[in-house]
Amino acid sequence: MKKIIIVFLLLNLFLSAQNISYKIASNGSFDIIGKSIKLTNCYPAINGISIRPIQIKTTASSIEYVLENGKLELIFSTEGKYLSLKTQTSLPQGIADIISPIHNCAIDGANRFYRTSGGIMGDGGIKKWNEKEVEKSTLLTGLLPDSGTALIVSTHDINKYVSYTDLKTIENKKSISVCIQTEKVLPTNLPTLYFSETEKYYEGMRAEAQEIGTTMKARTNKPQAYLWCSWYYSFDFLTEKMLFDYVKGFETIKPKIPLQTIQIDAGYHPHLGDWLEPSLKFPKGLEPSIKNIISKGYKAGIWIGPYMVGNRSKVFIEHPDWILKWGDNTQVRWFQFFDEQRLWGAMDEEYFTLDTSNPEVMAYLRGVFRKLRKMGITYFKTDFMMWGDQQSQNLKRHTPGKTSIEYQREFFKMIREEIGEESFWLGCIATYPSFIGYVDGMRVSADITAKWDGAESMFKETVGNQHINNVWWQNDPDAMILRTKFNKMTPMESKTINTWMGLQGGMICTSEDFSILDKDKIDFFRSFEPNSFKTTATFPFIDKQEDIEVLVKEIVSENTWIVYAINRNENKKSVDYTINSLVKKPKLFVSEYLEDKSVEFG
Repeated sequence: MKKIIIVFLLLNLFLSAQNISYKIASNGSFDIIGKSIKLTNCYPAINGISIRPIQIKTTASSIEYVLENGKLELIFSTEGKYLSLKTQTSLPQGIADIISPIHNCAIDGANRFYRTSGGIMGDGGIKKWNEKEVEKSTLLTGLLPDSGTALIVSTHDINKYVSYTDLKTIENKKSISVCIQTEKVLPTNLPTLYFSETEKYYEGMRAEAQEIGTTMKARTNKPQAYLWCSWYYSFDFLTEKMLFDYVKGFETIKPKIPLQTIQIDAGYHPHLGDWLEPSLKFPKGLEPSIKNIISKGYKAGIWIGPYMVGNRSKVFIEHPDWILKWGDNTQVRWFQFFDEQRLWGAMDEEYFTLDTSNPEVMAYLRGVFRKLRKMGITYFKTDFMMWGDQQSQNLKRHTPGKTSIEYQREFFKMIREEIGEESFWLGCIATYPSFIGYVDGMRVSADITAKWDGAESMFKETVGNQHINNVWWQNDPDAMILRTKFNKMTPMESKTINTWMGLQGGMICTSEDFSILDKDKIDFFRSFEPNSFKTTATFPFIDKQEDIEVLVKEIVSENTWIVYAINRNENKKSVDYTINSLVKKPKLFVSEYLEDKSVEFG
């Protein structure tokens, strides 16, 4: 376990596109036919139930289903490498929660699928069919054969509706439904579905993620983040004095660690929702700490949970009408703490969600972000953002009539306006689709902990979400735990986890007190200081179900490749890899191993 191999070479990747055809039957069903994968007997549904038209009209490229309360039309066309499927409707508002242009369609040729996570801990990556449960993939899904050409299903425009696929087994046959989440809002301007093919599964998914990123103007222009966050050592015990001492201690390290940002995490506030109020831990408020950080040459960062509000906060007490409500008029409440446990050291027993469809809520939060930016803060970590992702048909909003993603994107647009284009914005505990085009970074895994199995989610999600890393944003694998004391990991376990995180090409973060770390720990963290260009790791055996996990990263400017392999199983494994299976046209130079044929991982 935990060995590094370094090799030098040049690699040219390519993506092959294939022609995809379709076949329309007179009964309104249709097939989509790829080189290796075929979708047969496809038919649309509304709210998960196949439609029952009173009339069906077909042409060479369209199907019109006349319904009792409107109509639904599917239009096929070829657009470059894509077969596209457009859905048009004249259904009244309040009818459709979900419109599925394809419902329970049989799949021939696919034995696995490539899932795109819909949000944090979404278990992305290549999976096998679950015969008992429905598997869900958001925005783009790859249908994979054992060998041959994969069929990728995607949508590009997600300004109003979220699209996803349901993958399940029906009567021992694999099936797919492609769904558009309409939330009983008038179904207009439904997103187009795109079907494409690739023989290189990871590269094909990444290329299609890029198409979505381009359409949604994903923010990938920021340098790779390299920062210190207060949470994973001080947690919510951080005080103003502790922070001053940390920053002072950082200044004693020579040469200076080139951190971009020092970020204050949760706990500085008296109550959630009262973000600008002083507290016992920060009696002078945030501004003195922010000025101190900036005076030392760092950018200042802050944690905030903008949807969250505690029951003891001024916001909740003075504005109970600002709280989001369920359809039965009860308040949307997520957390309750009726015993000794409390969240982040505050006294609040309950936590609620603000209703951003209320103009007064938007005005209040606009003022909060404006004042934080005016203090000099240029790094924002917004947490528990899933609280705003509640489907509209289930809610009683102050101002109804839009989908959940519309309300979210209006809110996020306001935040970006107030923090400015120059600020780095990290989304956390979030669903992904609504954030594309607004955030610069996104947490993909559960919180890291100071033990080996505390990184299980990180390993899984960094692999499963790598096709969107530096495509929709910088993936955040969480903070490196470098310390020896107060750490249940062995030195090798800690180094393995941190190296894996550092090689991803996403955000680099730690919460350690550098002034008490050994020099080797500091030098290790320095080794991941970002270059002037961004590089993203790949996984050459992602579709092979290998016990050994192998990461490959290209350093273009140095014509260098890093190959890092780990064994997270209890038993030793002996595996054979040729260098050519990892990289192309190698100029052989291997660090730690003197041959390229066989390596034993413990």
